Amino acid sequence: MKWILLLLIFVAGIFYLVNQHKQETRQKEVQHLSKEAKIAALQDPALPIRPEKNYVIKFSMQTLKTLRGLTQDSNEKVRFASAELLWQLQDENAPAVIKSMFENETEPQTKKQLVEMLAKDKSKLSLALLTEALKDYDKDTRLKAVEAIGSFSNKEAIPALNRALEDYDEEVRYKALEAVNRIRKDIEANKEQQLKELETTKKPLFRVE
Repeated sequence: MKWILLLLIFVAGIFYLVNQHKQETRQKEVQHLSKEAKIAALQDPALPIRPEKNYVIKFSMQTLKTLRGLTQDSNEKVRFASAELLWQLQDENAPAVIKSMFENETEPQTKKQLVEMLAKDKSKLSLALLTEALKDYDKDTRLKAVEAIGSFSNKEAIPALNRALEDYDEEVRYKALEAVNRIRKDIEANKEQQLKELETTKKPLFRVE
């Protein structure tokens, strides 16, 4: 009788340990799925159409027309300076002017300056204009545009690189692949950071045992 009782206790102990292990495994799976769900729920913030700038000085229509005309000046420094000012003033014609400059500008350096200018303004508009630079005949300009788009760290920038991924030049294609991978890593890192912040805000300050 004593042996039977010991055997029952032993079997019950084994059953308890196995059941406890199953529960711990199931709990870990639930926590893992919960974390994945939280990551999936975190939205990649969309790019703004164009960041609004406070206290932009309003120029007269005549001055704006003059600035637009200067984007076709014989001096490349004047062309870029006028385009940059129009962009900063958020002139309604600035996007069309810059698109035209990418199509007709003869100085690669001026186009690179335009790319650098647009890269500072992380918006849908600047991203769309940067894709125009991917059509340029100058390889260095296309590479500069790929680098600029890769700095956006937003999923909207990935399809913008499609043209570069199909470029006839292998270096442009390779740099485009690197840019896509960089954007992917930046997005994942951003979501992880958001998740950590979310978990930190939900963590209680103290716990009563």
